[in-house]
Amino acid sequence: MGFIKDLGNLLFPERDICFFCREERIDEGYICTNCKELVEFLHMEVKLNSPYVEKAYYSVFYNRFIKERIHDYKYHGKSYLFKPFSHMLLCTIDYYNLKDEIDIISFVPMYKKKEVLRGYNQSKLMAEYVAKELDKPLLVNSLIKIKHTKDQNKLGKIERQSNLMNSFKIVNNHQFKGKKILIIDDIITTGATIKECGKVLLENGAKKVYGLAITSSMKLGVIS
Repeated sequence: MGFIKDLGNLLFPERDICFFCREERIDEGYICTNCKELVEFLHMEVKLNSPYVEKAYYSVFYNRFIKERIHDYKYHGKSYLFKPFSHMLLCTIDYYNLKDEIDIISFVPMYKKKEVLRGYNQSKLMAEYVAKELDKPLLVNSLIKIKHTKDQNKLGKIERQSNLMNSFKIVNNHQFKGKKILIIDDIITTGATIKECGKVLLENGAKKVYGLAITSSMKLGVIS
């Protein structure tokens, strides 16, 4: 019973305990005052220099603390971290008054085998939370990833762009045709992922595409 209890606490932390450090009481947004001091909100708009993405944003500064928390979220099975990260995204949506600008919430899909091995799609978990909080529909089973690609963070700029080429596909467009879509991802690096998703969505009937991520590892300015 002890093991089961410990596992339950790992997967579903107590509601009043910080989701990041698991030691202090929650202050706001599922994290404590101490952890909150390590999170620098920027609510930054990035210029992706792409005809396929209307605008793209990220919420917080890419420091060591955020980098480590995202790594835990993606690779160490801490799926529950979607809650504090989703709260950060919602703060940026509120900052730019995006709720009334978008019709439907989407997310960067994962290759099916990779998602099965990880156990979840971190971007999908955040998109589900954001869609529920905004009372917006979630785009599901429409934008899919059809081929395995290398991890973007292990590639150079040119390789990142070619790595994702033709890797996304639309199964049906009836959910989003003529709609303005917000694509959610965990991090913007070169912006290649959101641009490629935006391309296939627009070519299949979307009206506009916006992007939103927790953070960006790029320097401030235009991402070409």
